[in-house]
Amino acid sequence: MTNASATIALSSSTRKQPLQIPKAPQIVASRLKKLIVSGKLKEGDLLPAESKLMEEFGVSRPTIREAYRILEAERLVTVSRGAKGGAVIHAPDPGLISNYALMVLQCEGTRVAEVYQARLAVEPAAVRMVAAKAKKTAPAILRAALEAEREVVEDAADFAQAIAEFHRLVVELSGNRPLIHLWGAIHEVVVQHQALAVSAYRRTTQAEEIVANAAFGLRSQEKLIKLIEAGDEDGAELHWRKHMQVANKTWIAGYEETTIAEIMQD
Repeated sequence: MTNASATIALSSSTRKQPLQIPKAPQIVASRLKKLIVSGKLKEGDLLPAESKLMEEFGVSRPTIREAYRILEAERLVTVSRGAKGGAVIHAPDPGLISNYALMVLQCEGTRVAEVYQARLAVEPAAVRMVAAKAKKTAPAILRAALEAEREVVEDAADFAQAIAEFHRLVVELSGNRPLIHLWGAIHEVVVQHQALAVSAYRRTTQAEEIVANAAFGLRSQEKLIKLIEAGDEDGAELHWRKHMQVANKTWIAGYEETTIAEIMQD
């Protein structure tokens, strides 16, 4: 084999990009992070003393402290100095997923209408999972949430919060962890938007119509619970898709071009 044939051809774009070699603190932080993610280091555990980590990794004290700073920035450790100090382990916080996703969505100018499109794409599928896997446990939880809605139907902000909570439980009860974690950002937007929408609606609508519309939505939720209880996967998914198609038109009306950033409160 000639040298030419043994040479690996690199694209021009690859040649222009310098190879990023991790620095010692990044390597130490990465190894400690793997221990946390794998469960070998658990919530509340205390990392060994700096001197022991220096010996174990063969690095200096500044390197260990820089690794701590990396882990602190990711909220995986809390470090306190002094004779009784140390680095306390924290499990990864799911809330960070939704918080960061929400910042990205706001920065990108995402519209409220897109959030409801996402809900429509996900919730009927989640309902199917609930009917398949949690038909014995989910109905009681959802009925309690439904009763909570009925109790606050007269209060715009509380009612909006209760509606959003019912939808959150539908996703949570699916047991699908990727959906549950990614749902957090959507949930925050929905809570804020629906509080605004319900308040505006009640300022311009007669009390009788408000009560009738609320009752219709609650009956639809009750039907969903019965379908889940029966283990009717097809029926539950189809019903909730139709429910959300109608509901989305109502929620989005007047907010078609409104962005998430415009409705989120500090």
